[in-house]
Amino acid sequence: MSRRQVVTALLIAQLVGAAFVTAGQALKDARDPVILAGIVAILLTGVLLAAYLRGWEAARAVNIVIVTATVGIATPDLFVRELSALIVLVPPAIAQVLAGPRWIAGSALGILAIMTLRAGPQAGFLTSYTNDVRTLASFIVIVLGMVLSRVVADTALRSATANGQRAEEALARADVQAVELQERARTLREQNQRQQELLNLVAELETPAVTLAEGVLLAPIVGPIDDRRAGAFAARLLQHASEQRARLVVLDVAGAANVNGNAALALARVVQALRLIGCQVAISGISADVARTLASNGVSFSGAITVRTPREALELYRAGA
Repeated sequence: MSRRQVVTALLIAQLVGAAFVTAGQALKDARDPVILAGIVAILLTGVLLAAYLRGWEAARAVNIVIVTATVGIATPDLFVRELSALIVLVPPAIAQVLAGPRWIAGSALGILAIMTLRAGPQAGFLTSYTNDVRTLASFIVIVLGMVLSRVVADTALRSATANGQRAEEALARADVQAVELQERARTLREQNQRQQELLNLVAELETPAVTLAEGVLLAPIVGPIDDRRAGAFAARLLQHASEQRARLVVLDVAGAANVNGNAALALARVVQALRLIGCQVAISGISADVARTLASNGVSFSGAITVRTPREALELYRAGA
């Protein structure tokens, strides 16, 4: 239950209790002045309940004052001077629910003060609650227990509230982080997509196939040669050669870099693939370093002619044609 529900339930219980006590007293003695006090208590409690339901928080404190005064004044003289009764604990108990530790102690002191005044000088201002040390000590212990229990409850409530706030803040931070992570993931996906598009574009541009003459393609190789580039290059070159029905493909390796044994074998596979689709192959631009690498690795481009420049390959092709 929420605090508001608890306070509302207590005020309703007070209203019902006051009505029950007043009705019971009226059945016993219709002239008892307690009946008038009960009627006043019922009216005041009803007004306070309505005010609290409308949002008047001060109704809690006013109710404690009214209950303390009503109990102190309406308690029969027998339970003021001679006998003790549990009714003196009603104001502190209500204060324990409605307010804090100071109101509990204040209501307890208030009820004792009212009863002390009622005892009067003829009794030495001693009541049945202050005349006996054991009764007074029991009253003090009970009230102190109420105070301590309220302190513990308030501390637990503050701790729970603080933990709830921290949990809400952590949840809010988690939501913000989740949004940020989603945004980062989206940004990374876009970057990866753009990077892949660039890689595809570079792959298409890094080994172009140029038409030198009808049926003759020039494929310059620029930069380092690795298995990935060699495979992509071979696939595109074979497609171009097949689509254009090329009879001669000139591989110009003058711009190739880092030609090692693996690169030489990759070039040899490209030459073999071109020959399998019916193309003659000419290799131009082989430098002295590349020639040594090919020789040391035992790589030979069987079936392909080697020339110094693509122009020389074109001239040989025309002369043969």
